[in-house]
Amino acid sequence: MLRCPVCVKSDMVVLELEEIEVDHCLSCGGVWLDAGELELLMGAADRAAARDKLRDTGVAAGSRKCPICGKTMEKAVSSSAEGEVTLDRCPAGHGIWFDDGELQAVLACGCGADGRVVALVRDMFRSRITTGKGE
Repeated sequence: MLRCPVCVKSDMVVLELEEIEVDHCLSCGGVWLDAGELELLMGAADRAAARDKLRDTGVAAGSRKCPICGKTMEKAVSSSAEGEVTLDRCPAGHGIWFDDGELQAVLACGCGADGRVVALVRDMFRSRITTGKGE
């Protein structure tokens, strides 16, 4: 079980979405996707586009550590439905951290993700949003 890079002491729960294991922190609402999982969520035809849409900023993410290797994560920028979103990415390539609501925003930007997948992600995390915990 992975530890949340934001809450540090909280274990994340594993949720299965379209046969992809999504690590989710119930405390802060963040989501960890292992390497390649964002591309899978966006669809096989758009894997290269998903990789290309993440631009490195070269800036360390502060104290957030990769839940797999423990290295300090770096900032990456992605387009989203609301404009650009700054994400945290492991410099060793283990995965990407999405703060609460960021994964939904990135998938909803019309960048190739199947509408069914966007709806599943939105529904999976709806309880945090509707209870006010995600704001």
